[in-house]
Amino acid sequence: MPASFPETEFRAFGIAASNFFPGLLSDEVLYDPQEKRRHFDLSWQAVRYRYRSCAECSDKFKVLLDNPSEMWQAGWGDEELTYKLERCIYIFFMSALSIFDSFALSLYFLGNAIQASAFPDVAAPRKITRASTHRAMSAAFPADPITGLLGNLPNDARFKAIDHIRNLLGHRISGRRSVRSSGTLKKDGSYTTDFHEESWHMPGATGKLVFDRELLQRHLDDITALLSSLAGAARTFAESHQPVKPSQ
Repeated sequence: MPASFPETEFRAFGIAASNFFPGLLSDEVLYDPQEKRRHFDLSWQAVRYRYRSCAECSDKFKVLLDNPSEMWQAGWGDEELTYKLERCIYIFFMSALSIFDSFALSLYFLGNAIQASAFPDVAAPRKITRASTHRAMSAAFPADPITGLLGNLPNDARFKAIDHIRNLLGHRISGRRSVRSSGTLKKDGSYTTDFHEESWHMPGATGKLVFDRELLQRHLDDITALLSSLAGAARTFAESHQPVKPSQ
């Protein structure tokens, strides 16, 4: 995993949560038609994999811009490079939202393992969303910090930007480099640039995506901060609700 991933907190969350499920090779897991443990384990793992995809796309994006063609440097189009950059952006934002969707799914199945009556949709996983997970957590565990963090996620400017861009890319549109520049031609024939701006333009987008080699890195930093808070709160939640061991 990339060094920026909150590995310690997230792994501790997974370890604490595993205590609520039967052993991997137990009959209860092997013959569970709802595959509750597998749903938790694989959605937990999906968070890690999607984050790694984001980090790798960000790194690739930087490499592509470190060695652009002469046409690109001159401000003209380069269709091959545009495709490769757009592919990085597309995979990044699709994976970015999936991080939080996968996290919510793992939390829902953990909630079911702790208080099954409040989390009935394990029989129909497609009904489980970030919103439905928050509703169930609010009903069962309203005082736990993880519930508040999950509920506030849609209002966080960092998350809203990721969600907005992902929805544009995922449903209807691609993007393209936009260059705006102006300058002054002096009497001696020299030219001075007064203004230069590059953005990644997507019709319908709110705000501008400043286009430089750090475009994806800035959003990855936001993802890391959001996920670190969620992972820490999820760890606390799982550790504070540990099942009572039967007396010997």
